[in-house]
Amino acid sequence: MALELFTTDGPAGRIDGRLELPDPARFATPRFLAVFGHPHPQLGGTMQSSPVVHGARALARLGGAVARFDFRGVGKSEGEYDEGRGELEDYLAVVAMVRSRWPGVSPLLGAGFSFGAVRALECAARRACDAYLGVAPPLTLERYAGKLPPRIEVPAALVLAGADELVPPPSRADLERRFADLRAVEVVADASHLFPKKLPELTAALERAAVALLA
Repeated sequence: MALELFTTDGPAGRIDGRLELPDPARFATPRFLAVFGHPHPQLGGTMQSSPVVHGARALARLGGAVARFDFRGVGKSEGEYDEGRGELEDYLAVVAMVRSRWPGVSPLLGAGFSFGAVRALECAARRACDAYLGVAPPLTLERYAGKLPPRIEVPAALVLAGADELVPPPSRADLERRFADLRAVEVVADASHLFPKKLPELTAALERAAVALLA
């Protein structure tokens, strides 16, 4: 795999990011594209958060060209925190950048961890991405009640923390109501929300979920 630094223009200014690229000896061109959003900017989330780095690299090993980036106001990305609204616009700007670089490659997976998983979910609801991959998405948090997209029509897969102390597990009925085409639900046993000491298990679960989406 290869790592490439990038910047792109966003609605609040420059967005700073990294591209995780597949091994050129195995993949002459990427098999698919992905954008991977990071956890909450006001709680220390960045594109260098361990689940984001490991997740992006897992997708690159499968042949994806994967963009991870800092939302506005984080690291070298310009702008200020905007309670998710502007961060969705940042996410969509990176989606557009990735599509423009590889116009003949599809699908594009909208992926993310925690706060980033919500931005990816909103992207999927707009059909700006072709599939959804959420890692520990806060679907059941009270603060998001009535604010999340009610129905996702694109193919979806989830990776959940089995002992998530922040996000109660979604019920089967909630998942069936929210996702029209849920291809996989992977649960990392005994993992708390940030997956400490569970990164190998997270990586394996994420790869299985991605394979289900790409099948």
